[in-house]
Amino acid sequence: MSKTILTSLDTGVNFVDGEQWKWNKEYGYPQTKFYNNYNTECYQIFGDAPQWIIDVAEKHFTFFSLSLIKQMPGNFLPAHKDKYFKFKQKYQNINQRNIIRYCIFLQDWKSGHYLEYNNIPITRWKVGDYLLLEQDVIHHSVNSGTEPKYTAQITGVLR
Repeated sequence: MSKTILTSLDTGVNFVDGEQWKWNKEYGYPQTKFYNNYNTECYQIFGDAPQWIIDVAEKHFTFFSLSLIKQMPGNFLPAHKDKYFKFKQKYQNINQRNIIRYCIFLQDWKSGHYLEYNNIPITRWKVGDYLLLEQDVIHHSVNSGTEPKYTAQITGVLR
C-alpha cells in the first residue's frame, strides 16, 4: 500500500454518472511532445456537484467554487501546479495565499487509477477521501484502468 496523505470526510456516496451531468471536454496541461489533446482529454463540470460535496463546501469554506472531473481510461493530466483560475476570476479580492483546494474522490479506487502529489503516489482511496492540494505543489493523474475516474474539486478559503 502506498504512503498516503489522504483525509476522510466520513461521508459520501459513490458517484453515478448520468444525464443530469453536463460534461465539457477539456485537455490537460502542460502540452508537450508527449502530452497533447489525444492523451490528456478529460471532462469537467464547473459550478455543480453532488449535494454531499456542496454540503462539505458550505461547512468547510467561506468562499468556494466547485468542479467535477471525469478522466477516461488512457488519459493523463500531466504534472502541473494548479492556478485556481476560475476561483480567482470569481473572487478577485481574496488574499490569494489563503486559497486551497480539496480533491475529493467520488468513487472507491479502481485498478489503474492513480494520482501523484509532491512525488507521493496516491492509490486505494475510498469515496469521500480527499487530498489537500496546496498551491505550487506539483501533482498529476493517470487513468490506465478500464473505467472513468471521478473527482470533485472544492477551491476556496477555509473557515
